Amino acid sequence: MQTIITLIELTVLRIGKITAYIIVPLVLATCYEVFSRYLLGAPTIWAYELGYILTGTHFLLGASLALQKKTHIRIDLIYNHFSPRKKSIVDLTFYCLLFLPFLILLSHSLWDYGYRAFLSGEQSGQSAWSPPIWPFRMALTLGFVLLTLQVIAEMLKCVNVIRNGSEQPESET
Repeated sequence: MQTIITLIELTVLRIGKITAYIIVPLVLATCYEVFSRYLLGAPTIWAYELGYILTGTHFLLGASLALQKKTHIRIDLIYNHFSPRKKSIVDLTFYCLLFLPFLILLSHSLWDYGYRAFLSGEQSGQSAWSPPIWPFRMALTLGFVLLTLQVIAEMLKCVNVIRNGSEQPESET
């Protein structure tokens, strides 16, 4: 079980580190747009669209890493007073009954959505640039697949805590 957790978490970590670099072209495109619009009086036709595509990709590909590092927002008025075992039971219940089924259905639907865009050559239609939209949709799919895998890793960690009665030490990932 620990091998599966480690494999998933290393994959999520590596893709998360690569995803962090998406911020570079996002910042460059935004700065160029501001420079071009306000100093040259010649706004671009592509910067806004590239900006929201890169922002969405950055956000969704980073969601699984945020779950792994436990940086998602949590309202924990009662939860913090639970033992590690009770926290794991609550988390496992939530993951099994709500989160995992939702992620599986959404990942499947997003795959179909992206694949249809690829087959049809669909373009974004949001600007005069109008790039092909399938790469962005496949990035969405990948983001949700990675989040699904990380949820599975979290479920396995919960099972370990429930069995052992205490939290596992943090992995080196």
